[in-house]
Amino acid sequence: MPNLVFIYLSECYGLHGEPENSLGRGIHSASRADSLRPFCYTLPLLVFTFQTLPSMHRISRKLATAAAILSAGIGIFVILKLSGPVQQPVESRERVWRVDTLIAQPEQLSPTLTLYGRVESPELLRAAAPADGRVAAVEVREGQRIEPGQLLLSMDPRDFVPRVQQAQADVDDLEAQLKREQLQHASNQNALAHERELLELAESALKRARDLRGRKLGSDAAVDEAGENRQRQLLAVTTRQLAVDEHRARLRQYEARLERARAVLTEAQLDQERSVVTATFSGIVAKVDVAAGDQVKRADTLLSLYPTDALEVRAKLPAPYQQELLEALNAGRTLQAVAMAGATEIVLHLDRVSGEADPSGIDGLFRIQRGAELLRLGSMVTLQLRRAPQTGVVAVPYTALYGNDRMYKLVDGRLQGITVTALGDYAGADDRSMLLVKSPQLQAGDQLVTTHLPNAITGLRVETATDGDTAVAP
Repeated sequence: MPNLVFIYLSECYGLHGEPENSLGRGIHSASRADSLRPFCYTLPLLVFTFQTLPSMHRISRKLATAAAILSAGIGIFVILKLSGPVQQPVESRERVWRVDTLIAQPEQLSPTLTLYGRVESPELLRAAAPADGRVAAVEVREGQRIEPGQLLLSMDPRDFVPRVQQAQADVDDLEAQLKREQLQHASNQNALAHERELLELAESALKRARDLRGRKLGSDAAVDEAGENRQRQLLAVTTRQLAVDEHRARLRQYEARLERARAVLTEAQLDQERSVVTATFSGIVAKVDVAAGDQVKRADTLLSLYPTDALEVRAKLPAPYQQELLEALNAGRTLQAVAMAGATEIVLHLDRVSGEADPSGIDGLFRIQRGAELLRLGSMVTLQLRRAPQTGVVAVPYTALYGNDRMYKLVDGRLQGITVTALGDYAGADDRSMLLVKSPQLQAGDQLVTTHLPNAITGLRVETATDGDTAVAP
């Protein structure tokens, strides 16, 4: 019996595997072997169960029952396992990615540099209060256009007239004192001559008194009296001479005080004049800081205004392009920039650079050539600065660039990586933002891949979704 079971299993294995002899190949086909495969494994299990059943009666009825149940379970599991569907092997094929391309045609183009600037004016005028006072009237509003000679604001004249009158009175008083000093000097000069004559007479009287005393004709008292008169007259001459000598110093003092008083008068008159603010140019009122009736102090800002032809834009020039732009500016080349205000184009040019720089770059100051009336002080604008033309460059979409310097071209159905230098932006057809690149590995007619693939690598299999566009400047 065991030999018959072994032969049976060998025949069953030959049915669903490779047949071992001609008998197996002649009796069964491949399809029949698959359908009978579960029974090839079930029959030996049943035979084993019936052969061992008599011996199990000798051991125990319970063990026989358990063995029968276990054998039946194993048989059912094997049947279910072997009767399941057989999965066919999947054929592996390389995936092909579809991409858009364009045909490269290197040419001479001017890259643009996008800058972000702020409108400002070096001629912003801030009208301040000339002195403490009250605002009488404000004739303009913020944002209003003004013309030369137009009245903008006036302060109460009653705050300024008394100051002018007081300063004028000080000037008049000092002029009178100066005139009196001149008259006093003339009088002192005449008096000094008389005082000197009186001194000569006193000296003569003293001499006669001494002569009479020497001849025993006069007394000592007469000599003393004559000497006292001489000394008194000498003191009078000295005092008068001092008054005459001090005339120049007093005159300079009065003149200095008069000059100061006249300066105060001029300042008061100027403050009175400045209390009425009028426009000196055509421009726009930037801001009004006061209203009629406000009490202001000296130097408080009343309003701000600026001329429309003095607007400029301050924008940061990036450090990588700083040297290039400075060399072009020093060489006298005009670097033009364009900004848009709605649908209107504003034309500017790089006029100069600031005197200070920082690690991020240096400020460029752009003079507005056309369209200044569309801008306002403090506005933020986006500039497209046209740099010097570059030869042998190609305009490509930004999706064609990987990282900072990597692109791919299509060669024989596969990607081939090239290293490029990004030169800047470029406005393509319909103002589409493009990127100008240059590379010695880039030749005319190369098919550049413009679709950005997340798994792009040299050798990746791709195919074109289009016949290829041509990178030609509009």
